[in-house]
Amino acid sequence: MNTYKKVLPLAVAMALAACGGGSDTVPDQSEGATFHGTYPKFNPVTSDLPLNTDLIFADAPTSDGTANVGVATNPVEAAVNGLDGFSTNAYFDIAFEGSIDSASVCTLTDATVKMACALPNVFLLPLNTGAGDALDPSNIDPMSPVLSAAITPVTASVVSLDGGTNNVLRVIPEQPLQAKTKYLVFVTNTVMDANGDPIKASTAYDLLGENEPAVSGSLAAVRGAIQGWEAIAGGVLAVNGLAADPVSGKDQVAISYTFTTTDPIAPLVGMAAPRAALAGLGVPSASINGLQAGGFLPTPVESELVGVPAATETDIGGLTGLPANIANLYTGYIQLPYYLTTPETTASASYTQDSWVPDATLAGALGMSVPQDVDGSTNVTYRYPFATEQSLETVPLQVTLPGSAAGGGACAAPYPVVIYIHGITSDRSSVVALAHSLGNACVATVAVDLPLHGVTNNTGSPLYGLNVENPAGLGAAFAGLGENAPRERHFNDAAGSGGQFINLAVLQNTRDNLRQSVMDMLNLNASLTVISDNLEAQTLGSLDTSDVKVVGVSLGGIVGSVYATVNQMSIGADGMAGFTSNLKPLSGVVSSASGGQLTQILANSLALGPTVNAGLAEAGVNQGTSDYEKFLYAAQSTVDSGDPVNFASTLSGIGVPVLIQQIKGGGDASGLGDTKVYTADKVIPNSVDGAPLAGTSPLATLAGASLPSAAPGASSANLLTSLTIGHHASLLRPSEDGVTPATTGETLATGELQTEVVSFVLDPTNIAVGTAGSNAASAFVEVDAP
Repeated sequence: MNTYKKVLPLAVAMALAACGGGSDTVPDQSEGATFHGTYPKFNPVTSDLPLNTDLIFADAPTSDGTANVGVATNPVEAAVNGLDGFSTNAYFDIAFEGSIDSASVCTLTDATVKMACALPNVFLLPLNTGAGDALDPSNIDPMSPVLSAAITPVTASVVSLDGGTNNVLRVIPEQPLQAKTKYLVFVTNTVMDANGDPIKASTAYDLLGENEPAVSGSLAAVRGAIQGWEAIAGGVLAVNGLAADPVSGKDQVAISYTFTTTDPIAPLVGMAAPRAALAGLGVPSASINGLQAGGFLPTPVESELVGVPAATETDIGGLTGLPANIANLYTGYIQLPYYLTTPETTASASYTQDSWVPDATLAGALGMSVPQDVDGSTNVTYRYPFATEQSLETVPLQVTLPGSAAGGGACAAPYPVVIYIHGITSDRSSVVALAHSLGNACVATVAVDLPLHGVTNNTGSPLYGLNVENPAGLGAAFAGLGENAPRERHFNDAAGSGGQFINLAVLQNTRDNLRQSVMDMLNLNASLTVISDNLEAQTLGSLDTSDVKVVGVSLGGIVGSVYATVNQMSIGADGMAGFTSNLKPLSGVVSSASGGQLTQILANSLALGPTVNAGLAEAGVNQGTSDYEKFLYAAQSTVDSGDPVNFASTLSGIGVPVLIQQIKGGGDASGLGDTKVYTADKVIPNSVDGAPLAGTSPLATLAGASLPSAAPGASSANLLTSLTIGHHASLLRPSEDGVTPATTGETLATGELQTEVVSFVLDPTNIAVGTAGSNAASAFVEVDAP
């Protein structure tokens, strides 16, 4: 597509500079107006606007750069007030008065790539703000306002909400949008309504797009913004032959507005490589080294309190019923920095209400103060990504090592390392069966629980023996550590392991549980050498810290994909800035039964969706309403900085081998004497209708992973394996519920997935696919069509 470069540049510059004025109270200029026809809703007086509009960032130039929708009265408003930009990947809605004809809707991608329609009328265009702050409209280059090379594939659909019929236009990115980028949205009157008539602009939008009648205060700024948006839109239409000239092109526009995306990667990379982040801001290296030496920076470092007592050895065979002497499990402890609050450190009603707080001490050491929001509050944003360490938490550290019979008795240290990350409501012990298989291949595993997770405190559970607070077992063994003794990370909350991790009432808490998870993995990685030294000192063997891979299941795959990307980016950022990272490079990532775009996963999960949607309905947020869709959009914008949908492409680009596993379902295992009906993953959907970036398959696409060309056989990363048998947790256990005896197909699925993972860990260029059960698994492995 051509770019609009020289049409009315002065008018564009003057009009765009007007946006960002005051927040004066204004009269209702639309009083007495008569609305007619079908039109997109746009009325700033009544706040009847698309949710993702830059108008709510009007105060950003004089604040910390976050949005302002006034005093928050619900979780959505609270989340929006903390946003430093909108989601790079979530679809968004434009509400209409009246019904529109879905067949008349045509995006630029639909017209020029898919050839599904002739003339585009729904546009999403990145704007050129150069090196300036993308939120500031005065930074738009009037001579070349559109970044044509950065246009993202987008489609659109028509949906019905709030009891209406075809009354919402949904704009759907098919790839993540650019970070820290201002986007222009506009829709033209070649979209038709249900009667076949062209849509119109709302009266309020129409009035504000003209110079008369006179308006004042905030409406004057909105008028300037609309005129700037329409000037660009009119020029785009004219240059691309969709209008005779920019003026007539402007007259075709039924709605236009801009929104600016967040930078989802910067906060975690800033926390993981703060020295590089500060160097990028021009802070001298000597000052940065002084800050590091003084403990001011959150740089992941080797933990000062680590122990893996040999006396805690447990044969995994005894825990699983698998052969003995193949792998041993050890429970120890590691102290990690915690940026969230605990029951002891929270200043609010509950630690589940809290989120990361920017580090004022570091700001002071830098000779500055933490930027404040309009209400005086502060936020961790991509502009100031440094969070305050609230406490040092001693958490359980689990290590598994090859046993005496592993590998036929031929295993020798140092052992390759797998950092294991468990799923939602699970815990570190869930790896035992997989650790047995890895141990037999002479591979060690290292694991800590995700925040708010841990081994059960149910004394009747067979796993209670692994609980570090068990007074008759590990609790007594660690009592000598006093206040530094480890504790389970669920804080013995009644909700159990992970019951508080997804917090719909405080979306920022959910986001920071994800970000804390990544920081934990970074600090665990930075401590691998001292863990290895501790093991070697007890003659238990040692770890090969030059060969470290990550295996995550479900939520663990979500966290693991983000962590791996941040780990590698941080090593690179430190190196470019002249610093030596404490992090060990990763040699591979496994994401099993995982996916991207967390909000759509939760809303559409067969297992989790009913609970999530029921909870929202109890709060008056019902499916099929605009409130529900606004909640999902605000939630995704909030959690973007911990969602792999924004990291997977980068992970692929930096060359880390990736194996993604999914359960597709539909397999017929009756030939094995198995009559079980196999369905697709019930927890993490493979994909979501209408949300092309949600689920496992889209994550694989972003990560550059493809299906094997044949099975049985050997394949190379990046690889997506899709099984037609099995279930969500098949990598970890054969039985779906963990109680009912496993079927033949379930057992085969576990064997296949574990074989894939073990072979990947040993050599990502030689992954065994379809070889389990003497190649019987090959009948249930999806292969790429020739």
